[in-house]
Amino acid sequence: MIKFLDLQKINLAYQQEIEEKILSTFRSGWYLLGNEVRNFEEHLARYLGTPNAIGVANGLDALRLILKGYITLGVIDHGDEVIVPAHTYIASILAVTDCNLKPVLVEPYIATYNIDITRIESAITSKTKAIMIVHLYGRAVWSSELEELAKNTILKSLKIMRRLLGRPTKV
Repeated sequence: MIKFLDLQKINLAYQQEIEEKILSTFRSGWYLLGNEVRNFEEHLARYLGTPNAIGVANGLDALRLILKGYITLGVIDHGDEVIVPAHTYIASILAVTDCNLKPVLVEPYIATYNIDITRIESAITSKTKAIMIVHLYGRAVWSSELEELAKNTILKSLKIMRRLLGRPTKV
C-alpha cells in the first residue's frame, strides 16, 4: 500500500520535541486553555501576520465561530444563505445550520471534487451572504475567478474577512 500522506514519517522527525511538549502539558494539568494554548495563539498570530489568533477544539468550532462573528458584525443574519460544497465533511453543513443559517449546496467539479466555481453564481439569491470554500485532497479551491465572482455579486464577506485578518481589502 502506498500511503497518501505519511504522517508518522513526518512526525518522527520531531518526535523528541513533540514528546517533551506532551509530557510538559500533561504534568502541568492544564489541558484546556492555559499557557500552552496562549503561547500557541501568540505564535500562530505572529506567523500569520495578524493581530490575533484563537485556538479552538476542531474545525467545526472554528467555522461556527466565524459565522457567529459575521452575525455579530451584522454581515449575516439568521435565515441567510451560505453556499457550501455538496461534497464536504458534515462539519461544514453543521456550522451553517447551528447558526440558524441555510446551507445551499453546490455540486463539485468532477476533476478535483472541490466546489465547481462555475456553478456558484447560479446558486446565489438575494439571501446569499457567504460562500464557504472547502479545500479537499490537497487541492486549493481559491482562484482569481472566485474573487471576481464575489466582487461582482452581493457577497461582501470576502472583503470583510480580509479586513478582519489585516490583509489588503482590494476586492
